[in-house]
Parts: sequence; structure tokens; C-alpha cells
Amino acid sequence: MMRRANLLKFLLILTVLFTATAFLFYPALSGAKKGKLVNINLGLDLQGGSQLLLEAQIPEGTSLQEASDTIERIITILNNRVNQYGLANPVIRRAGTKRILVQLPGTRDIAEARQLVGRMALLEFRKVIEAGKKGDLLEPRSLNEEVLYDREGNPYLVEREPMLTGEALSNAVVRSRPSPVPGEGPLFIELTFNSEGAKIFREVINQLAVGDRLAIVLDDIIYSAPHISESIKDAAAASPTLRNAEITGRFSPEEARLLGIILRAGALPTEVKIVEERSIGPSLGQDSVRRGMTSMITGFILVMIYMFLRYRLWLGLVGNLALLLNMVIVLGGLAAFRATLTLDGIAGIILTIGMTVDANVIIFERIKEELRAGKLAGPAVKGGFQKSLSAILDASLTTLAVAFILLLMGTGPVKGFAVILSIGIIGSMFCALFFSRFLLEATGLVARFEGTAAVKAS
Repeated sequence: MMRRANLLKFLLILTVLFTATAFLFYPALSGAKKGKLVNINLGLDLQGGSQLLLEAQIPEGTSLQEASDTIERIITILNNRVNQYGLANPVIRRAGTKRILVQLPGTRDIAEARQLVGRMALLEFRKVIEAGKKGDLLEPRSLNEEVLYDREGNPYLVEREPMLTGEALSNAVVRSRPSPVPGEGPLFIELTFNSEGAKIFREVINQLAVGDRLAIVLDDIIYSAPHISESIKDAAAASPTLRNAEITGRFSPEEARLLGIILRAGALPTEVKIVEERSIGPSLGQDSVRRGMTSMITGFILVMIYMFLRYRLWLGLVGNLALLLNMVIVLGGLAAFRATLTLDGIAGIILTIGMTVDANVIIFERIKEELRAGKLAGPAVKGGFQKSLSAILDASLTTLAVAFILLLMGTGPVKGFAVILSIGIIGSMFCALFFSRFLLEATGLVARFEGTAAVKAS
């Protein structure tokens, strides 16, 4: 009958195995999409997608600290946009002093990615002085005026100074009308102002006369220019605030959704220029997956064969079971932390395979030394683990320290490699020092190799 201590060890091993397996295959735990066989997120190099390199147009004379703060604000706003859009596993990070690298795995449409991250999203409300039709030539009559165009190319002469900006917004939601206004689509974006913005918007309406037009401008493009009606003037007179406005037009569902997300996330603090863009097709990603998985599986199989050849059946079986358990732990850890698997991550998994086997090799060689010294199998196993403990801990902890430094200082793929390496190191120590010893001492396998040539071989 299994002793109490061994029973507790067995339950701990089952708990680790069950937890890792659950994260790996159960979507609700890891936040993965339903329908995926394995809940591991693939990076841009493995599943394809879009990559853009942005350069912030920071004015000359800006201090290094102010420039750094501006880049951080841009990254935060872009993360908000991407997260609201529902894209999985984006990478948005610095790429120098003024540049930002944006990787959107799974996004094939480079134009969509450009609209999502490349727009400044500066929302303004401007008074319309004169509205023309496509082909009309409108000219400013003073420095306080300028000509802007709507999406159909119709010119508008507007005041240069905005009456209200997007800083007053608190929300932007896509709505639909069952009976669209003639010339407009059923979808519109309902804008909600914050408390201060609602007061300013009321003042703006009070300054305008019935029949005047107020242009709603986004990045110097007029989306709508509604007339001021009698009803909205009455509402402004009756209430101290006006909390809502609308952006109307012929929007497709995807265009309206994207516009709402950009407005909610807020305007970028400065203009950004796309200096490089590329789309990685799914075929290239699949080829990377195939090559990476082939190298990993080949290495895995070769290592397992070596363990059987070197240590024969029973020790080889123990080492290979420990290797299999560590692979489940690493992959389950990837799913649990919602980390993204890239080619660098596959390299980390391959390195983890070697480290797991290396720890078991050290232990097995020490056991063989104890047996050659004339000890019985039980004491030999105990002595082998005791004598190999310091070497395994030293090697693992120093590697873990390097992985921690990479995790703190690295970015992008380097950080992903560090995450996988860290999980692999912790898993290899658990499998070598705990799981392997449990198999040898608690299951009776130790008696299988006592006195055999496989163990006594030098």
C-alpha cells in the first residue's frame, strides 16, 4: 500500500498535470477562442498578420522626457484601440526614440490595420461659413478660415479654430435607425460628452443661430455638417448641459465600428507617420510552424531514443516520462499566462527539452556511481539525488536569473523566449527532482534495474 508521503506526492503530481492540461485544452481558463484544439496563441511569424512601423512626428525642441512621455501615451492609446477592436495577441512596443512597432497577428488586411493604428483621431466641431458642392472652388477670406472636404469631396469653408474638441468626449457608440434620414445610412455614431464637455457643447449651440451648420471633423475630414434646428436650440435654452451629438453618414458596419473604437480610445498626442508596413501571409506562417514543429519533434524523439539507448528500459522510461510531463507543463504555462508562441519561443522549448534531459542525466550518473560503490538500489537512488541536487539547483537558478533579466529588459520575442525558458526551468526542476524520484522510489521501478548491466556500465 502506498505510504502517506508518497500518496501526497502522487496527488501533487496529478494536480500539476491536471492543471496544465486544463489550461492547455479548456478555452474558458486561458481566455482562448472556442474551437481551437490547443489554447496556445501564435505570434505574427507563425500565423501571419500585419506589421507596421510608426514614427511619431515630435516637434523639434521637445525634451527627451517629453518625447518619451509622448511615445508612452501613443502606445497606451494604440493598445486601447487594438483591445477594443478584439484583436488577439498584439505587440505594440518602442522601436527607438521616436518609433513604435505594431504587430497584429491574424490581421490580413493592411488597410484595416493602417486605419486602426495610423489615424490621429483628432475630433473637432467647427462652424461652417459656406458649404459648396463637388467641383466648387471655395477660398478662405481670412487667416481664421480654411477649406475642408467631406468624404464625397464636397468643399466646406470653416472656421480654423474649433469650437469643441474630442477631449470633451466620454463615449462613442454605434447606433442604428430603423428609418434612415434621406441621403444617410441607417448607422450613426452617438457621441456622449463628459460633464465639462456637455456645458461647452450647450454654449456652442447657444452661439449658433437656427440654420447655421456645425461641421464634425475627424482628422481634417468632415463626416457630417448638420444644421442647427429649432429643437436643439430649445433644448440648449432649457437645460444647463447638452450631453449628446451624432456623427451621421453612409457607414458600413465595419467602418462605423472602427470609427467608434478610435473615438473612444482618444486622439493621439501627435501625428504618426507609417514608415514601413508589411503583410505576412498565412502560407509563410504555416511554413514557419511546420519547420519549427519539425525541428522540435525531431529533437524530442532523438532525445527519447538516446535516453533508452544510454540507460536502457527503466531509467530511460523514467527520464522520458519526466520529459513528457515537462512539455505539458511548459505548454500549459503558455496557455495560462496567455503568452504568444513565436519562433523564438519554439527555440526556448527545444532548449527546455535539453535542460530536462540534462538534469536527469546528472541524477542517473550519480545513481550509477552509488551502485558501482556497492550500495543497494534504494540507498543508491537516495544518494544519487542528494549528490546531484546542488549541481542541478546551481545550473537552474543561474539560468533562471538570466531569464528574469531578459524578462525585465527584453521586448517582444526576447520577452516571449524568457517566459518559456522560465517556465521550462521551473518545470525541469520539478520533473527531475520530484517526479523522477517519485517514480523510482514509490513505484518499485528501482528494483527493476538493480544489478543490471545497464546501470553498472561505466
